[in-house]
Amino acid sequence: MNIHPIVAKWFDCWNSGNIDDLPITDDFSHTSPFGTISPKSKYMDIVNKNRKDFLGNTLTVTAHIQEGNQICVQFEQKNTNTGLEMTVCEWYQFEGDLIKTIRSFYNVGNAEIKG
Repeated sequence: MNIHPIVAKWFDCWNSGNIDDLPITDDFSHTSPFGTISPKSKYMDIVNKNRKDFLGNTLTVTAHIQEGNQICVQFEQKNTNTGLEMTVCEWYQFEGDLIKTIRSFYNVGNAEIKG
């Protein structure tokens, strides 16, 4: 699957564990069901403090669409350290050759739908 080179680098960094090379701006912002983390320094502090949970991932892109300086990627995440498996959808916005923002969508738990 031919994906934008900046996003390909993002996935390569996570899959290899080489998170110090993540292609993100200094004012990077990551929004997920857990809230928003910004800037890059705070994001990296959280990632480094929780390395076991954040590393050990295999991220496999299953679909993507691109428009201008944005790309939406759907991928499967499997973590060998935690056993977590989930489908994630993320919107990436670029600034030059770096990722400025990510909005991440996924289920954060075993929610039960009651009818």
